[in-house]
Amino acid sequence: MLLSGCGLYMRIMPDRTYSAEERRMLEKRPKLTKKTIMNGKFQLKYETFLSEQFPGRTRLVTLRTQLSRMLGERESNGVYFGRDDYLLERYRMQDFDWKQVRKNIRCTASFLKANPNAKVMFVPVKSSVLSEKLPLFAPNNEEEERFFKMAAEKIPDKQQILVDDVLKTHDAEYIYYRTDHHWTTLGAYYAYEAWAKSMGLTPIPKEQFQITPVTDDFLGTTYAKVRTGGRADTISLYERMDGPAYEMDYNMGEFQSDSFYDLSKSEGDDPYSVFFGGNQALVDIRTKKSAESTKNERTLLIVKDSFGNCFAPFAAEHYARTIVVDLRHVNIPVSKLLRVYPADDILILYNSVQFMEDRDIHKLK
Repeated sequence: MLLSGCGLYMRIMPDRTYSAEERRMLEKRPKLTKKTIMNGKFQLKYETFLSEQFPGRTRLVTLRTQLSRMLGERESNGVYFGRDDYLLERYRMQDFDWKQVRKNIRCTASFLKANPNAKVMFVPVKSSVLSEKLPLFAPNNEEEERFFKMAAEKIPDKQQILVDDVLKTHDAEYIYYRTDHHWTTLGAYYAYEAWAKSMGLTPIPKEQFQITPVTDDFLGTTYAKVRTGGRADTISLYERMDGPAYEMDYNMGEFQSDSFYDLSKSEGDDPYSVFFGGNQALVDIRTKKSAESTKNERTLLIVKDSFGNCFAPFAAEHYARTIVVDLRHVNIPVSKLLRVYPADDILILYNSVQFMEDRDIHKLK
């Protein structure tokens, strides 16, 4: 009777496309074709679709996780319950489409070869940098190690900015959120220092930034998978004291701003969207000419995922113009963007796992 009622409910109610609780897009109802039936993709996707559309899913996830913890389990729904209230994502070799991973690396290597002024930064996942937070005997991230090895075989050393050792040097500090997969603004700052030095630039000392917490009750994407455990995070903004003023154009004229931040988002469902108001297709950042720090007329292009949102404000300090692009939200290749926005320097910045899973890297051509 219960299953019949749930089935009827799912037939009557429209499919949900986004989960505010989990802060992600939900699986769409798959199309039924002879090919997808024969190769098994329809069955797999439909099973996922049903589980994500099931009424009361959030409560069921919470209940399942609580029961798992009561039974002494150290992991639930792909999340480890780590030390010091850290929730850390679990990754497995079979979770990745390695054909897609190789394709993404080839596309990136080809772009870097065609653009000697470009560099790439792959940000390691939290469980690699903060491995001491993992439960006892939790496996190492062999998947990420394999990825970095594959990338090193195709991408020249001089065009890679390695930040794993830099971040591990600061692993006792608050460089990744406890309940979210992103790095904190402090983590992004340390990566910015490494990037600036690789570019022959002098990093702006941390002491010159005013650090302002905008929320201290952030429960992120990792928490959303289990709905229990962890400890609420603090999101902080780094704004340079007596720094330059900016003019920003979002999405080729959609709206303008003079700030990297949308403070209204700090009170919403996804406080991490305080950076740039979330993932934007294209942001054109111009440093006002009167700013003392504008010492060149150079342009930087940053091609990034969400890890770049809190990194870009640091990099923009060194350029007259900074173009920030998210390939997930644009429909043209980077080569065409470069005709509109010629760049002196280019940075490709992705989290390692998000890069491995991304289906839009082919636009990097």
